[in-house]
Amino acid sequence: MNTFQRMLCLGTMAVLAFLHTSVSAQNKTAARNRPNIIFIMTDDQGYGDFGFTGNPYVKTPNIDKLAAKSTRLTNFHQSPVCAPTRASLLTGRYHQRTGVHDTYNNGAIMATDETTLAELLAAAGYKTAIAGKWHLGENYGHRPSEQGFLYSLIHHGGGIGQPGDPIENFVRTDSSYFDPVLYENNKPVKTKGYCTDIFTDAGIKFICENKSGPFFLYLSYNAPHTPLQVPQRYDDLYKDITFQSALDTQADKPWSKMTAKDKADARHAYALITNIDDNVGRVLAAVKSQGLESNTIIIFTTDNGNQQLRFNTGFKGLKASVYEGGTRVVHLVSGKGIVPENKESNALLAHVDVLPTLLEATGTTLPAGLTLDGQSAWPILLGKKQTAGRAFYNAWNRGWPEPYQSAAFYRGDYKLVANNADGNDLNTFELYDLKTDPYEQNNLVTARKELATALKKSLDSVFADISPNPNLNPQRIQIGTIHENPVTLTRQDWAGLGARNWNGEGGSGVWTVSVKEDGYYDFKLINTKSIQKGVRAVVRLGQIQRSTVVRQSEATVSLSGIYLKKGDYDIESWFEQDSKVTAPYYLEVFKQP
Repeated sequence: MNTFQRMLCLGTMAVLAFLHTSVSAQNKTAARNRPNIIFIMTDDQGYGDFGFTGNPYVKTPNIDKLAAKSTRLTNFHQSPVCAPTRASLLTGRYHQRTGVHDTYNNGAIMATDETTLAELLAAAGYKTAIAGKWHLGENYGHRPSEQGFLYSLIHHGGGIGQPGDPIENFVRTDSSYFDPVLYENNKPVKTKGYCTDIFTDAGIKFICENKSGPFFLYLSYNAPHTPLQVPQRYDDLYKDITFQSALDTQADKPWSKMTAKDKADARHAYALITNIDDNVGRVLAAVKSQGLESNTIIIFTTDNGNQQLRFNTGFKGLKASVYEGGTRVVHLVSGKGIVPENKESNALLAHVDVLPTLLEATGTTLPAGLTLDGQSAWPILLGKKQTAGRAFYNAWNRGWPEPYQSAAFYRGDYKLVANNADGNDLNTFELYDLKTDPYEQNNLVTARKELATALKKSLDSVFADISPNPNLNPQRIQIGTIHENPVTLTRQDWAGLGARNWNGEGGSGVWTVSVKEDGYYDFKLINTKSIQKGVRAVVRLGQIQRSTVVRQSEATVSLSGIYLKKGDYDIESWFEQDSKVTAPYYLEVFKQP
């Protein structure tokens, strides 16, 4: 029995235990007749990054064909950035309720008590898997394996080669997307090939091994997120584009202001996107070859808008913005004989609607007491309903939630934007009628003050409801358990103002942890380059501080045998010599037997 099969067996045992308290026998019996679900999501791919949305350069023939066979949700919204989107997709709740409020800064760890779509489907008899980007916590309790996925092949942190990823990837700044170290069922594995291809291989293997169904595959590509690395043959497809056509030079379009770097980035991004398209084609071919087309729902979407300036059909803003260019994304839902083909719906829908929609599509019961912010769009997808008839709140800013820093509130066709607004001055807000002004060019806040005031009141109400949520307290990483020992702490989960410089030597931060057992602990400070002889290495846990002087130049420094009592600690660690202070990139904590 190989590693994949062993983990499937172990995961199945865990799910069976969960079934006794969470799901009715009726759900289990009916599972075999339920549709499979393949949920494909890309990273930082904008609304205009497809042939079918009007891009004259990018080659996406497979996704274009999928769009023609799908119900296309043309008014679908994600959060402005990665981790918040993923938290809302998997829970049906505003990301702030789940504890996720940022992409790092100790803000990309989802609370362990959240109930995910994968948990609900696994408990109802589905085999579940994720391949690709997780970005909701890498330590025990927060990993895919503890959040409903029986099989996982993921990278760590927000992206391959970022500070939250293994050092083997992080130090390869020009090639981290090739032959990356990934985590298969929580164990590091050295892989061969290009990351998107590797994740697709794992997804196809899962489909073939579970074709008797039902299964849920979350194929979460990290491309076309930076660092924009791709096999040369894809780069060659776009190397001659000059971006000098009449479309490119329209003065009223944002992409007309592309710099030379923007144009170079666009060429690389299109190369990554074409590679994604080839891999989507491979997945669709596997579904067909396994005879699963008539019983599989395939969803394709992206996690937010494009990061770099390029063609996006005209929407205002980029990734990290609450304008439409940052949050409105392509969202395709297909299923032969299940969902109508070649249809469009402009109903206001969002990431929080995915969980309730798929529960209804699969006949899976929502547990009593589980409160959602989303609502099922299944009647809309089936053509039985035209509109969602709802309001939607969207917000994100670096650090902790603020009411008017970067927030939006939708009701019907109208959208109120608070972009660094003053809560006491309505004129600092923006109001748009998206039906007549989807590109957000005509601010109506002065002309429609009564409506703007009402929407601001609704925005304030949602923020007041979300902001006291206890999950917004810093999530604490568990150390000293049998489930993960040693524990590796990375800059991904640093807290504190200095955490913003997570990529440089001058960064600093605090790890919030919970020591689960009294005992002696060893600490290993890991740097990307050697620490010179004579430097002092320090670990501080609250009022407990220990240090050692580096005796010979090395990249790893150890402090052993520090006795800790069970409880919560804030950990700091650094190297100092004279007035110079730097921090390790990783801190490994091991509980002695």
